[in-house]
Amino acid sequence: SSQSGAEKRMRDDDAALVARLRAGEEDAYREFVEIYQDRILTVAGRVAGSASDAEDLAQETFIKAFGAIDRFEGQSALFTWLYRIAVNTARDHLAHRRRRPAVPLDERIVDPVSTADSPDEALQRQDDRRRVRRALDQLPEPFRTTLVLREMEGHTYDEIARILEVSIGTVESRIFRARGKLRAILEKDH
Repeated sequence: SSQSGAEKRMRDDDAALVARLRAGEEDAYREFVEIYQDRILTVAGRVAGSASDAEDLAQETFIKAFGAIDRFEGQSALFTWLYRIAVNTARDHLAHRRRRPAVPLDERIVDPVSTADSPDEALQRQDDRRRVRRALDQLPEPFRTTLVLREMEGHTYDEIARILEVSIGTVESRIFRARGKLRAILEKDH
């Protein structure tokens, strides 16, 4: 596969950072966290459905990544690898939490209300988002994670397949089924 110049540069930067992490350089750890922290916080919060848990999950993700850096083979981009760790950490957390009383999806993890809305539209939109979040929360794993990666995180099917380590066909089928389940929950909720 032909790589663009930017992709190759990114791979080279990844490789240099990984080498520094493996060497145990203090600065490399700080840099690694600074580069990826915001995106990891976002995905952890969205998959787990809780902004309040996002920080702990992001921290856990970085700890796991540091512990496993020697096993990073560079088959995927460093971010894809880290993202996969974050998604799996959040999913494990979700599975553990599901055994306890359900916690609704946190308000803060979906975009703030647009300022262009009239107050009525803003309220309606907020209400719609709340309904969608409640419905999302009821989706069984792995439909929820796949849909979050697609709809909230904006990943391509190909990226989702790499992150979740499944085939594109599986991603397509999960998204199709997740949307159907979501629609059914929302209709029942109305």
